[in-house]
Amino acid sequence: MSRDLFPDRERSLEEQYARERDAELIQKLREKARLEEISAALAAQLAVSDPALLQRVRDLGVTADTAPAFLLAPLVQVAWAEGAVAPRERETVLRLAEQRGVAAGSPAHAQLAAWLDRRPADALFDAAAEVVHAGFAVLPPAEREERVRAYVSAMRTVAESAGGLGKLLGLATGVSPDEATVVQQVARTLRGTQG
Repeated sequence: MSRDLFPDRERSLEEQYARERDAELIQKLREKARLEEISAALAAQLAVSDPALLQRVRDLGVTADTAPAFLLAPLVQVAWAEGAVAPRERETVLRLAEQRGVAAGSPAHAQLAAWLDRRPADALFDAAAEVVHAGFAVLPPAEREERVRAYVSAMRTVAESAGGLGKLLGLATGVSPDEATVVQQVARTLRGTQG
């Protein structure tokens, strides 16, 4: 009788292993489906169809809920151009975001605030400019240029918001060379031009 116990135990262990393996496979399928859903939501939210670019965006931690903040990341980049975000720059970025539909208290608003507190990696800024460019690229040329100008104007508003002594005295625009460089670089990316 003791010989019969071992085959039963062996069969029981095999069945347990098979159930655990099935559960792992089901979990992987669920995760893959969830990632595909996230990709589809991001693609719809960001208006981008390039799978490689969407993967980069997803790898940066952007979700469908934070995508509106991601589309405004170049404004954050301008705020960080001099190495720190001035209080007026922070206020300006958040005000511009709210004017563009990013509600205070939303995940996108919280993400912007976090990026204004701690500078994101350049990869986030680069990917954001590429995504905005991809969204603009499908527009008719006149509308595309109008959107680029409006975006550049918003970046300049952020740059000018900190001001400085030159602006107070009416001697300068208040845009630092570092801020001007960031605005120019992003504008070139949005237009799809180099140099």
